[in-house]
Amino acid sequence: MPRDVPSEGRSWLLQRRTTLSHRQLQKLFVILCAPSLLVALSFLYLGYWYILAYSLLELTVLGLCMRHHARHAGDYDRIDITPFLIMIEQRRAEVLRRVKLNPRTTRLLPLPHDRAPVRLQDQHGQAVLAEFLNAAQRRELARDLASCLHPRQP
Repeated sequence: MPRDVPSEGRSWLLQRRTTLSHRQLQKLFVILCAPSLLVALSFLYLGYWYILAYSLLELTVLGLCMRHHARHAGDYDRIDITPFLIMIEQRRAEVLRRVKLNPRTTRLLPLPHDRAPVRLQDQHGQAVLAEFLNAAQRRELARDLASCLHPRQP
């Protein structure tokens, strides 16, 4: 007997690839700050005070970039497909978003180009997935999702 959807659920957990922990990021920041401040303080001793201002500006921007990286290190997309529900859970920084889609009416939108994220849409909403995967991984995810959403009839 042909089925409209697979009888088993499928699940994906897509995470950002990070290699540095929060503590390692803090240590890296200190290691990068020390030489810059040492050079700026030596120029301050010689009377060039504006070098210190530029050094502090540089370190502020570096700190903001590292803070942004640390906030998004735990980002993920979780996709759970069951015969009656598609549950998408996304975490971006500290914001958790859940989207529920109907597997019978959900369609996978085509990828217009390699860098485009995967999109699922039904009559109630749309979910943008895999924003931090590379192009080959996105294509593979799109193939897997398409096979789960529209299984081949025997």
